[in-house]
Amino acid sequence: MSVSLFDRALATVAPGLAMRRAAALGAMRAMDGPGDPGPFGTQAGAAPIARRWWKPLARDARTDTVRELRDQRAKSRDLARTTPLAVGAINTNVDRIVGTGLALSAQPNRKVLGWSDDQAEAWRESVQNEFSMWADSNLCDYGQELNFYQQQALVLRSTLESGDSFTLMPDGERSASMPYALRLQLLEADRCGNPDGGMDTPEMCAGVRMAANGAPQAYFIYDQHPGSGLGLLRGNPMAGNWIERVGPSGRRKILHHYRKLRPEMPRGVPYLAPIVDCIKQLARFTEAEIMAAVISAYFTVFIETPGGSAAPVFDGGAPGEADGSPEAPIGLSPGAVIGLAPGEKINAAQPSRPNPNFDPFVQAIIKQIGIALSIPYEILVKQFQSSYSASKAALLDFWVYVRTMRFWLAASHCQPVYETWMAEAVAQRRIAAPGFFTDPLMRWAYTRAAWPGDSMGSINPKDEIEAYVRAIDNRLMTREQAEWLLWGTDWNQTFPLKAAEQKRLVGADLLPISAPGSNSASTRDSTKEGSPA
Repeated sequence: MSVSLFDRALATVAPGLAMRRAAALGAMRAMDGPGDPGPFGTQAGAAPIARRWWKPLARDARTDTVRELRDQRAKSRDLARTTPLAVGAINTNVDRIVGTGLALSAQPNRKVLGWSDDQAEAWRESVQNEFSMWADSNLCDYGQELNFYQQQALVLRSTLESGDSFTLMPDGERSASMPYALRLQLLEADRCGNPDGGMDTPEMCAGVRMAANGAPQAYFIYDQHPGSGLGLLRGNPMAGNWIERVGPSGRRKILHHYRKLRPEMPRGVPYLAPIVDCIKQLARFTEAEIMAAVISAYFTVFIETPGGSAAPVFDGGAPGEADGSPEAPIGLSPGAVIGLAPGEKINAAQPSRPNPNFDPFVQAIIKQIGIALSIPYEILVKQFQSSYSASKAALLDFWVYVRTMRFWLAASHCQPVYETWMAEAVAQRRIAAPGFFTDPLMRWAYTRAAWPGDSMGSINPKDEIEAYVRAIDNRLMTREQAEWLLWGTDWNQTFPLKAAEQKRLVGADLLPISAPGSNSASTRDSTKEGSPA
């Protein structure tokens, strides 16, 4: 019901009279009848009751996201530390998307470079060996704690919890054991903000300085975390420096990792932000049910005695104390016995815990949370109790999300780091790449790469391997692709081991024995005779 200007003015000078007038007007409208009902029981032309008080504003991405980021980050991190469901969701993302790390699979464009297959394979092997020397060592880390693949997991985890994260790429000192100067320094989202915590401007938002077209140019990085407990002891916690996104030579100096969900969105939103309140309420409900079950276990027996002596608890003392004290606490305890005077009775307590409806209710809420997180229920709760088809469908659906996130992580972190490393390797003449610094097309051709990770896993290995074998035989898939998908290993690296193993088995006449007439038996016979298998 709308309120007129007269009623508003009357409420200011005479609230009581205004209330009586409003009640009378309401009664008169009720006497007039409902009129033409609209949807959800409303009058025609009026807003539905469900939307009457829901009037969001159409604002830009900056206004909708940045003003809530500090609170969302704090809540998201707290849930990721203390709530089982949030911890499991974050861990599932990191374990499945990164796992043991996204590995470099150099794939130079042979057509652009004009190489033969042998030339490309030799160059590729040289590049992967050089990159592994740098990436496998913790010397690639500015703090010398993590190698490149462990840093991938930290980038993803920090981005999911905080909404975004940053990677500085400073130069360190070269040494005999590390000929490369490139170092990676991972920063949490809070390390980027406006100078001295100032207000946003049209050119600056949440520590990001943007050009006229909205492209990020520089990031203001604080010297320390603003939430550090030693902030004031170390000076101004909001002091820092602007870090240019790209240096004068074109070298990337800082990487900003976040998923851009809206146009002109300057900072990322935590992974748990849309459901942070739902997860917290579910955690509170779980804690309350656990406490209720514990209290129900503290069942107390009331006994009526002929002498009518009261229990110490009714005298102000706690059970077991000789002299009562008014300050002594009164509470339930396991197996407590309390005496009652004659005539005093009490109904027997019937514990109603554990709540039989707890599990169905929690499962229903978790299913909705899984939808928001793009994680099927079976994977989120780590229980596969359905049929093979249902479990396989859950894995395949989740694998779509995993592939999407791997592509994002590779584009946001792995590929830019690889391209920066490649430029240094070519400049140091450790890798031969003619035309790398003079022709952009040649540079693009040299730096092409894929970043495969661990396999999805297998529910029925026999049938799935047979499907891959048929795909290979029908030229629908390469052996390299099949090995990455099945086992998460590089066929090019395992091939020499397989060839050596096959040679030793043939020499010792220990090839697998197959049934007569099978394809394996004919292959074995031809291999023994020296023909290629």
